[in-house]
Amino acid sequence: MKSSRNYRKTSLRPLSRTSAASATRRFALFSLAGAIFLSAPLAEAGLFDKLKAKRRAKLKQAEVKAAPRKRIPRYRSYYHDAHKDAYINHELLDGYADDDTVERRVVIDIKAQRAYLIIQDLIAIDSAVSTARRGKYTPRGSYAITEKIKSGKVSTLYHVYMPNWMRLGHSAVGMHTGDLPGYPASAGCIRMPMSVAPVMFEHTRYGVEVDVVDSWDEEGLLVPYSRPDTIWLADVSAF
Repeated sequence: MKSSRNYRKTSLRPLSRTSAASATRRFALFSLAGAIFLSAPLAEAGLFDKLKAKRRAKLKQAEVKAAPRKRIPRYRSYYHDAHKDAYINHELLDGYADDDTVERRVVIDIKAQRAYLIIQDLIAIDSAVSTARRGKYTPRGSYAITEKIKSGKVSTLYHVYMPNWMRLGHSAVGMHTGDLPGYPASAGCIRMPMSVAPVMFEHTRYGVEVDVVDSWDEEGLLVPYSRPDTIWLADVSAF
């Protein structure tokens, strides 16, 4: 028995060439978009790594430029002495060279700009010095020599060598070889002529008293000591 239903006949039509090409292009575009989407994170990661490396290189370069250059002090074979009037009693020094029991002391006269090594109440050394210039200060008072360095001592302020260094107490000030231009010129230390500082270094020891005074009247000497009067154009007691 035949069904009364009418079946609609359908037929599959083949795609035209235009439709096929369009579908191919769409597929290619989707494939390319997917590839780009998947590869984008990797590309971005590589780009960020390059930027970070470049920034680190710039920062390191800036640090190198900003870092202070280490100044290398130079040895000097000559120091200027405008006075050249030092008195050294070699007989007195040699007579007590090996005797550590005798009394020794050093007096620094700021006004006269002189240094004296006194042994057994007699002048063994009388030398010109250069103390603090205007705006700086050489501390007054009584100090013991707490450090002695023959060579190799370097100023942390001026990066220069200070031969025959003798520190006063626990201060940053000391006696050492230096230029003597004829007036107070140091940053606070007591500069001595290169002909005197090694002798002073040799004949003092740790613990020797150093008196830094505005003016000294030769108090305590066994025999009065006569020296030429020093003429100054200005009073340096305020330095």
